[in-house]
Amino acid sequence: MPTTDLKAAVSLDEARRRAGLSAFPLKPDVACTRCVGLEPEFFPVTVDDDGRPTGRLPLFGCDASVTGIVADVAVADRRIRPGHESASGAREFDLEGGGRLTFEPGGQLEHSTTVHRSVSAAVRDVEDVLARLDPAFRDAGARLVAAGLDVWNPLDAAPQQLPGQRYVAQAAYYDRRGTWGAVMMRHTASLQINLDLGPEGVWQERWRLANLLAPVFTAAFACSPADGWVAARARAWQELDPTRSGFPRSFVVGSSADPRTQWADAALDADVMMIRTDVGAWRAGEPGFTLRRWIEEGHPDVGWPIATDVDYHLTTMFFEVRARGFLELRTGEALPGRWRAVPAVVASVLLYDDAARGHALERLEGVRDRLPELWRTAARVGVRDSELQELAGELLAMALHFAPHLGDGWVEGRDLDAVRRYLDRYVAHGRMPADELVEALADGPAVALAWASAT
Repeated sequence: MPTTDLKAAVSLDEARRRAGLSAFPLKPDVACTRCVGLEPEFFPVTVDDDGRPTGRLPLFGCDASVTGIVADVAVADRRIRPGHESASGAREFDLEGGGRLTFEPGGQLEHSTTVHRSVSAAVRDVEDVLARLDPAFRDAGARLVAAGLDVWNPLDAAPQQLPGQRYVAQAAYYDRRGTWGAVMMRHTASLQINLDLGPEGVWQERWRLANLLAPVFTAAFACSPADGWVAARARAWQELDPTRSGFPRSFVVGSSADPRTQWADAALDADVMMIRTDVGAWRAGEPGFTLRRWIEEGHPDVGWPIATDVDYHLTTMFFEVRARGFLELRTGEALPGRWRAVPAVVASVLLYDDAARGHALERLEGVRDRLPELWRTAARVGVRDSELQELAGELLAMALHFAPHLGDGWVEGRDLDAVRRYLDRYVAHGRMPADELVEALADGPAVALAWASAT
């Protein structure tokens, strides 16, 4: 909590140090240097007898609610354990063997897998949990749907549903910046890929490549068509708050080669999203009031931040790659089950195989100073852009070529086959899942809903 005692306040140097080391520890965990975790999100959409969407299933408040259905499954299936209330104000459900089920502000269901020692094991984990949940949602007249944007329902069909102070303050902060925060929080779904930093000399390269991949992944895996954009989810992140999304400025312009400095600079220059207090509701931040300014000038009502305020501020940074002692690749959009393995395979092979990483870095280093521009193009037209199509095609082919280097069992044959089919079906022809979703919508919302089945 903030302090009115300037002597107890955190210094700029200490804030910088804490930020850099929280992202990239001096001694990274090397127990597993090529593990994988996935965080897919799903929309719970209600349907009529003909499979047409009728709205979003509420998170709380009725017999057929999202949390109620998951709780019922937990009673019947020992893989999912009875839930406990979290700081979000919603129940969380731990999974036997690791991982958990949580919920986003619009009622989206999120599965955070445990850490797996192969990419295919992580994909199978997601499939296994969905196989347990999907029948229960169908019995309740709903479908778990995987796409980057809820194209079936208006935004007001999914109001803010998490009562925790963090989410209330976050929504209020975004509202002060415009309308895109509500779209992101309540109307989008992602597929995040979590990868290890690796040892000294390797983690710097993985960080660099993960950022350089972001526009290509936005383009290649676009699955949120709206208003003529192929990746409206990415557009939301581009619009809602440039101080904490996209790419650290010093990474793009090359003013620092040290990832710790890049992250620390970004943290100091990000607006304070919320100020926690021990009495009453938390304060939503004001656009323009950066962490740097808070440390240097204080706040007229609450004083200065202490070290734990800096640590909490770091949890509100949402760049395309979040460094948290591991790399959280946030670019990915929710994809139907048949394609879910593809971005996970491609990202993990390119970052984890030394030769693949070297080739990919050599190919992408030239776009670094154009990352924001290329990311914008990716959200608007995806791989219809000839440069992005060429890059995506080369990188997917590169992943296929180098995947065997990671050993037998690390990527199963069916997941490699999914990458091949994806390359041939979409990227080679300048197409994306967003194109098929638009075509399915033209045939009717029920057809599009079936296309986006999560399983």
